[in-house]
Amino acid sequence: MGYARLLLHGLDTVQECFDLQPSPFLVDLLDNAQAAARAVQENLEGVVSLQLGGEHFNAHATGARGGFRWRLGNDDFLLLIGSPRRDWTVSCRYLSAGLWEHGLEALRRRAFNCLRPYTVQRDWDCIRVTRADYCFDFFSPAFSAEFRPGLSRAVVCHSSAKVQERGDAAANYTIWGRGGRGETLTIGSKSALQVEIYDKTLEIDEASGKTWLYRLWVCAADGEWIWQTHKPDHVWRLECRWSGEFLKNRNVRRPHELAARIPELLAESLYMRRLGVPNDNDATRWRWPVHPIWSEAIRQCAAPQMLPVGRMVTGRRKELIERAEASLAGNLRNLSVLSAGSYDEHVVLPLLRRTLIAIERDPKHDDKERAAQNRYAYVDEAS
Repeated sequence: MGYARLLLHGLDTVQECFDLQPSPFLVDLLDNAQAAARAVQENLEGVVSLQLGGEHFNAHATGARGGFRWRLGNDDFLLLIGSPRRDWTVSCRYLSAGLWEHGLEALRRRAFNCLRPYTVQRDWDCIRVTRADYCFDFFSPAFSAEFRPGLSRAVVCHSSAKVQERGDAAANYTIWGRGGRGETLTIGSKSALQVEIYDKTLEIDEASGKTWLYRLWVCAADGEWIWQTHKPDHVWRLECRWSGEFLKNRNVRRPHELAARIPELLAESLYMRRLGVPNDNDATRWRWPVHPIWSEAIRQCAAPQMLPVGRMVTGRRKELIERAEASLAGNLRNLSVLSAGSYDEHVVLPLLRRTLIAIERDPKHDDKERAAQNRYAYVDEAS
C-alpha cells in the first residue's frame, strides 16, 4: 500500500446562487410553512413537510445566515431563499450524499425543476458558484502514527494564511487533538481558501453519522476489507474548500467553469496550503519535499472524478434510538433521585404513567407528532 491508499475523491459540497425571482404565491407558501414550523416547537427547531414541484422538503422555522429568510431541505440539497426584492436571492447547497449518489448536474436539474413553477427566471445566464469543497479520502495508519502536535512545524503556506492546529498555543497554530494525538489540521480560512486534513472515521462516529461512506471505501478497495477492525479506521480526509471570492478571482463563476478548472484549483490549493517533509538543513520551507498524502492528491488532480453511485442509507436510525433510550434512562434516574433521594422503580413507574398521560393530553400532540415524523423523515437517507 505504501504510505497511504487513496479511497475516493470528488466534490463533497457545492453551493450555487440562482437569479430567480420568487413569485407572490411562493412567498405566501413559504411564510405559511414557516409559521407552521414555528408553532410546532417554542425553541424554533420545528419543521413541517412541504412539497414543491414534486420534491419533498422540510420547511424550517428559521432562515439562515446571509440574509436568507426561508430554509428548505431534504437529504440531497438545501434551498435558501431571501427577500423577493433582492437580486440573486435563491441559493442551493448540494449536500455530500446527494452529490455522491446522483451527481451535481442531476441535483441542479431537480432544484430548477422544483423552483420553476414558483419563480421567474431573469436571464439564461442565471447560475453562479458561491462555494465548492473537494475531498480526498486516504487510508493511512502511517499518518495516524505521525499526526502529533509537533506536525505543525511541517506546514508550508504563505505567512498570511491562518494555520489552525487546535489545542496548541504556538503562534499561528491550533490543532484539534486528544491524548497527544492529532485529529484535525486546518490551514487557511473559509472566507478564501482553506485546506484541512482530519480523521474522517472519528468524525463519522462523533458527528456526521455518514456510515454510507464505508460502502464507498470498500468499493474503492475492490471489495477488500483493508482494516484490522470491525469498522473502518485510519481514514483521513484531505479537503479543499473554495469560497465564492476565491473562485471569482480566478474567473470561476459558472458551473461549467468550475468543472473545467478543478484540476488547476486543486493543484494551487494543495501546493499553497500543504504539509512538507522537514529538512533540518534547509530553513526555507518552500523547498521541503511535499508530504506523501499531499503528493498523491496532487498526482490525482488530472484524474477524472469518481462516478455517482447508487442510493445510500445511513444506518443512523439505530444509533439515534439507542441514544434516545440512554437519555430517557438518565432522565428517569434523575427524576427518581429528585423525588425520593435514590433510584426506586416504584417511584419511576408512576412517573412514566403520568408522562404518557401528559403526552396524550397535550393539545399540540398531533402537531408535535407530525413534526417528529418530518424531522426523522430522512434519518435513513445519506445526507
